[in-house]
Amino acid sequence: ASIIKAVYQCRKIMGAVKVDRTRIVPKVGIIGEFWAMTTEGDGNYGMQRFLEAEGAEVDIQVVAAWLLYMLWQAQWDTKERANLRGTDTKSKFGLEGVDVRKKLATLFAADKVLRSLFQSTAHAMGLTDFHLADMDDLAEVSHAFYDNNLRGGEGHMEVGKLILNIAKSKVNMTLSIKPFGCMPSSSVSDGVQSMITEMYPQGIFLPIETNGDGAVNVYSRVQMQLFKAKQLAKKEVDMALAEAGMTMDEVKAYLVKHPKMNHAFHRSPHVYGCTTADLVHEIGQRKNKLTHLRNQASKLLGLDKGKATNLAIVAKIAAAKAAKKQSHSAVKQDTDVVDENRTPVPKGRTQLNVLA
Repeated sequence: ASIIKAVYQCRKIMGAVKVDRTRIVPKVGIIGEFWAMTTEGDGNYGMQRFLEAEGAEVDIQVVAAWLLYMLWQAQWDTKERANLRGTDTKSKFGLEGVDVRKKLATLFAADKVLRSLFQSTAHAMGLTDFHLADMDDLAEVSHAFYDNNLRGGEGHMEVGKLILNIAKSKVNMTLSIKPFGCMPSSSVSDGVQSMITEMYPQGIFLPIETNGDGAVNVYSRVQMQLFKAKQLAKKEVDMALAEAGMTMDEVKAYLVKHPKMNHAFHRSPHVYGCTTADLVHEIGQRKNKLTHLRNQASKLLGLDKGKATNLAIVAKIAAAKAAKKQSHSAVKQDTDVVDENRTPVPKGRTQLNVLA
């Protein structure tokens, strides 16, 4: 009873917060190593507060997503082990004598129970339009870059989050935080994700490492990328205003007449990375009542799902771009013309030409 009472008290406190969504601020998604991206203090230089002080909206990762990832891993590994030939006895996770269907059913039920508990609590607090990530979607879109069988840190989740953040314009900037020496996250950020940003140059991505003496340097790097994110957010708002055929003063006047859209719990349909741009887009549709009613009906009937970017297509396109970026080495034939300005190759070694 005390928990339920506390939840509804939170709803009352958060509902009383005054918000101004007409103030253009970029949305920054924080990903990375589990503890470094979740803590709020010296462990990540107080990054959440720093970003908000610099004029950004922070999109954090909830702990429930990590629990869902652990359940997804168990489901994935069970399905893979079920296809092994012979007796699976050499591992403590072996399936000898285990009813695979029963185990998968149990994991499936655990996933649904966790999601139900989270959504029930969120709804009681007033967060009626907040949804947990689909683990299968993340695995599908990231598999071309980071094999789902690899383990360590957040595994393929970190890669999938970056791809979806860019492909679906979920945020204006993605910040990856990890402690100094965290090999799983560092290898992903410095290797795989740097290649993704080359294929999607419109995405703003910054990996940072935390250690005892690097706060000033980290803050400086974040500020530089945040400047780009602010420009992108302003561009999105200008696009939304042009599409709606309105000015910002007209948007503010509309909000005065419709105060419910100024409520802390109001959430506009997602179109852009910037919250202000989403609000302008929603107001533009509401002014066109026919379009608004059609969109509302599509949402109720579930017909708007077709508008979402197909994840398989996103992954396929990304994989194709990755293939084009790969370099191929070919052995240089002795008959080729020798470049006199090139450093001579030591004896016993083969000269290679890198073909992009």
